Amino acid sequence: MSRPLICVSIMGRDEAELERKVERALSLGGDLVELRLDFLLELDVGRLGNIISSLADKVIITLRPSWEGGHYSGGEEERIELLRMLSDLKPAYMDLELAARNLAEISRELRRKSRLIISFHDFSGTPPDEELASRAQEALRYGDIAKIVTLSRGMDDNLGILRLYRLDGISVERLIAFAMGEAGVVTRILAPILGSPIAYSCLPGEEVTPGQLNIIHLRRILELVMPR
Repeated sequence: MSRPLICVSIMGRDEAELERKVERALSLGGDLVELRLDFLLELDVGRLGNIISSLADKVIITLRPSWEGGHYSGGEEERIELLRMLSDLKPAYMDLELAARNLAEISRELRRKSRLIISFHDFSGTPPDEELASRAQEALRYGDIAKIVTLSRGMDDNLGILRLYRLDGISVERLIAFAMGEAGVVTRILAPILGSPIAYSCLPGEEVTPGQLNIIHLRRILELVMPR
């Protein structure tokens, strides 16, 4: 059983804040950093290149739109063009929403330069097993990794999202599936044990999504249950 890569999700209002937080995340043992660029007050691809160029193999770029729970409120055409430009920096991973417009075309473009995570988020609850399976399978058709994240209100929801790891036809090493919220914290620990290739965390005191474990706690838990 191999331990997953630990990713630290980072938000910042400007490039200087992002750069400081990237350095801290890596110093605390993060393998990857997810740059939540939708939190930036102003997104300048040129300035971001100075941060990403030397760390490209450790970076996940995410520009989450407001309609998927993020903070980017611009038009979709503008957002996709920004993602195209950011892909020229050749980060290790790009994150693109399953509901993105022209998904087939855009996913092909982004996969030429980076591994692509196709993500689906449900902030209202955890859909039935059949819907979750359909979302995961569709995401895997367009990306290298499917990321399926739902809201948990209790153990039934936790079991629902984790059952994806036992679904016929899905390679667990290509699936990230867990539940948000305090009730879903256990799924963030069990998902790596079940095969998730990446485990998401945050800097101490800086939750990006509800129920997120900080890098120190998650790393110590995984060291206990998944020693190298």
